[in-house]
Amino acid sequence: MVEFVDENEILVVYIPATKSFIPFRVKSIANKGFEEINYGALPIKSGTTLYTYDGTTTTVPADGVLPARAYTLSGILFPPTSDITTLFDTTDMWYTNEDYATRLFHVVLRTTPAFLRTDVQVPVGVIQRFFQKANASVGVDKTFGFKRGEVETVIFPKIHYGWRFGNDTNMSVYTFAKFIYREYEVEIVKDPDTIFNIGVYRFPAKWKTAPIMAWDYSIKQAFETVYGFSGYPIHTVYERDQAIAEYRNLVREVKI
Repeated sequence: MVEFVDENEILVVYIPATKSFIPFRVKSIANKGFEEINYGALPIKSGTTLYTYDGTTTTVPADGVLPARAYTLSGILFPPTSDITTLFDTTDMWYTNEDYATRLFHVVLRTTPAFLRTDVQVPVGVIQRFFQKANASVGVDKTFGFKRGEVETVIFPKIHYGWRFGNDTNMSVYTFAKFIYREYEVEIVKDPDTIFNIGVYRFPAKWKTAPIMAWDYSIKQAFETVYGFSGYPIHTVYERDQAIAEYRNLVREVKI
């Protein structure tokens, strides 16, 4: 079951790459009670060449079909459905810019068949799964570092998220994608004492980890453009004075 956040609760998004966090207070939920999008087939086009787990390549035989033993090496975008044509970006239904800074998407993608390998690139094309620091990248194209059938993430504005899929069975499959999501209207918590208490788990909040292990320059640029900063550093409970002083300086930069 998806653990969404309700009105006036705190959603904390932890960013492993920078060891920092952003606490968002949810002011309202645009689609509460209407969280499902039955998207349809994965946006994999007929004739696309894909790599296989056997070291060869194969061709997609029909739209939405993932061939046997094939995977998408680079993340794919989900264009808006045919009945929604006025979104901000016509190639990526989840992409917004700094004008949507107070909006945050909390998204779960469920695929059929449920055995499909899944992971996320942030931004599209940038691997975010590693083993032993950055000694090896992992994901749907490797033997581990992926999930099957479901992936959850929080989508920040001004970043294209790339979704990857793998079919490690010996049969080609027709695919289906369902999104379960909430569109939050948010503001960033700016009281230094509250920030500290959230960071040391003294204040109730729901924590989610962003799939950002590599701090790509475009991510840094997006955060600074949208939010004015890259997050509040994590401190221990014994570093209260240092943390409060640091947070007091950072909140001056926060835009929302």
